[in-house]
Amino acid sequence: SEFPIMVLDVYSRSKAMVIKLNNGQSIISHNQLYGKWTINKLETKLKNNRVLRIEFITETHAVRLWSATNIMLIDSTEEESHKYISNLGPDILDNKTDGSKVLNRLISKKFKKRSLSSLLLDQSFIAGLGNYLRSEILFDSKIMHHRKPIDLSTAEVEKLSNSIKSISIVAYVLKGKTIDFKLKSSTYHDLSISSRSRFWVFDRENKKCYVCTNIINKVKVSNRRIYFCPNCQK
Repeated sequence: SEFPIMVLDVYSRSKAMVIKLNNGQSIISHNQLYGKWTINKLETKLKNNRVLRIEFITETHAVRLWSATNIMLIDSTEEESHKYISNLGPDILDNKTDGSKVLNRLISKKFKKRSLSSLLLDQSFIAGLGNYLRSEILFDSKIMHHRKPIDLSTAEVEKLSNSIKSISIVAYVLKGKTIDFKLKSSTYHDLSISSRSRFWVFDRENKKCYVCTNIINKVKVSNRRIYFCPNCQK
């Protein structure tokens, strides 16, 4: 090549990572359960048994992908036709995916008759949502998992669409947590909320709700856990 291969952009599409290169190609990778990215200084001596898959080198650092096997190099113009990406809905972390866009998908013919328990995990609806986010979004919007968008009031569907976006952003900024301690502790004045508290309801079965002190319940739907407050989410 007459010029070095350089990275122009990096972004996520649900669980896939897209690395756009300056040669008109893109690398699409999926870490699955065993892939791992690392960033190290060049002089760092690495000790692991992983297989190196991708390596980017700068003057001072190395960025490496280890162990992942689901990797493809394609022309950037073909990204949207990639088998995994072509089935995805709008990415929740995309700035263009706002509450209004989420609302329009909730009330669309394709999705409005689906139960929220399954819809919020369907990556063709909104890409990037996961199991813990589902419980946290439903709690924040005060809606039960068995309901459907078509049965929600205008106020409820608007609240749900905003919660889908806002809870996802909070979780991204706080590295997996959905409780913004600085904001929420002053709102609810609940001394049981501490800076170590991670979730409002997820993984808190039989514990007191931070908002109303009722006991958090758990159910399994299609073998996936859902946590909820029977009082807040009447």
